[in-house]
Amino acid sequence: MKDRSDKWKIYIVGHKQIHEELMEADRQFNNINYAFLNVGQLDKLENGEKYHCINQKELPGYTAIGKHWAESEGIYNVWRSKCYQGLEYIGFLHYDIEFRLMKKICLGGKTNITRRIQRYIDGKDSAHISFATYTTRQDYAQKIMADVTRPDELTGDGRNCYDYIIEDYNVYFETSYTLDDFFDHKYINLCSCFLMDVNTFDKMMGFFDWLVTSHKLDVFDTKHQYRFQGGMAERYFGVFLLFEYDKMLNLSLVHQYDRGWK
Repeated sequence: MKDRSDKWKIYIVGHKQIHEELMEADRQFNNINYAFLNVGQLDKLENGEKYHCINQKELPGYTAIGKHWAESEGIYNVWRSKCYQGLEYIGFLHYDIEFRLMKKICLGGKTNITRRIQRYIDGKDSAHISFATYTTRQDYAQKIMADVTRPDELTGDGRNCYDYIIEDYNVYFETSYTLDDFFDHKYINLCSCFLMDVNTFDKMMGFFDWLVTSHKLDVFDTKHQYRFQGGMAERYFGVFLLFEYDKMLNLSLVHQYDRGWK
């Protein structure tokens, strides 16, 4: 079986500091498979002395697309830099994700995340792991809009953002997926928290580059009140992953939303 222990990397996107307690339970956490990606205003992340840290502004080809794109700006700049060349798998997480599975009952332990990742991708040329899994109907039911007739409104009974995203997907990839096809997939990977093979990542980011450079989302949040582009980015990624892979490994991790870390 092919050893991929040094052929995958997850970039943990943050803007201020590293919260060491979130990774400490995973004894295999290391500076080869993980790097902290600084997308904030500080030159260095706090508490980063013993970790592999990268400032996105120092990446080749760096471009500022705006903080309203949230963590997807960092993902975009990693892709533009090609700093992941030589890897076979690439992934991203948020700075406030704890390395602990959300499942209440879990055979084999809840915090051995690195080992689980390694075990799943070994022997595979293509694979997808979701670290933030939701149901398609659950997220559609939030009624997040992308309705050109109702700009600067985040939610409501106007055109659902998923109808808009699926249309864009079909235009870019020349496919004919429908909303029913979307719902046929019970689960979707959101929050821009995933691991995937590099070849498919490059394909996805070509789609995302088209989205960014078109500025087509600007009309929906003209004052950048809601970080709308960032919220849409995770859903564009999610729709791509949903249609691209036949299956995914659900490794949903605990997201520490309520810690007050801003």
